[in-house]
Amino acid sequence: MDNPPGIWVVRKVGNKCCDARINRTSWYRASVFILTYLAYTGYHLSRKPISVVKNVLYQNCSGLIPPEGVGNNSNWCCWKPFDDVDAPALLASLDSAFLFCYAGAMFVSGFIAERVNLRYFLALGMIFSGIASYLLGLTHSFNMHNLWFFIIAQAIGGIAQTTGWPGVVTCMGNWFGKGKRGLIMGVWNSHTSIGNILGSLIAGAYVEYNWGLSFYVPAIIMGSIGFLLFLFLIPDPTDIGCESPNYPAQTVVNI
Repeated sequence: MDNPPGIWVVRKVGNKCCDARINRTSWYRASVFILTYLAYTGYHLSRKPISVVKNVLYQNCSGLIPPEGVGNNSNWCCWKPFDDVDAPALLASLDSAFLFCYAGAMFVSGFIAERVNLRYFLALGMIFSGIASYLLGLTHSFNMHNLWFFIIAQAIGGIAQTTGWPGVVTCMGNWFGKGKRGLIMGVWNSHTSIGNILGSLIAGAYVEYNWGLSFYVPAIIMGSIGFLLFLFLIPDPTDIGCESPNYPAQTVVNI
């Protein structure tokens, strides 16, 4: 049985916090709720920077003072290769790369999520999502202008992002079953909006003076949350001897 390395911390804190009103299973459920909430907030947070940074990759240069030697180039302030008349199509290709890979890989991720350890599945998915975001940040730091690098980074991000929804939903289903699912999932699903808001705020905070940080910061956040999941996430109640809401009590493994 592969329990998370930080399980002893969860148990120790749980033993101190739990009393007659809060049993051990409720404590573990709360930890899963928080971790999966953070996870999917991070997934959405890391998707937003590209939509914010597009505004500086291709922008209106007419209101800016051009440096010497620009000549008649009206797109001098744009980031190559998005400094030509076909820039909108090139930027659209970044979105297409992400969405096509996301849609295609989602079929596979849903199948995999039901057959592997979700702690590894989500942790690796978040780390690779962070890597994809980090690669986009490198284009600013190393003054890179290769369109295919942008597209490949977006494709990696699209594939890695598909681990999120199947993984967190399966964890929540394992722990909460059907009882009060409407209320719990309603509150829990606010992570989508929170992630989008935070992603836009973080990207917007750096985009004007160093848009590489608009990708680096989400990448660090994603990697950190992924590491937390690896340390503490308990994907199924039967892994630690708790009764599953979806199966009879006799299926529980006592440890």
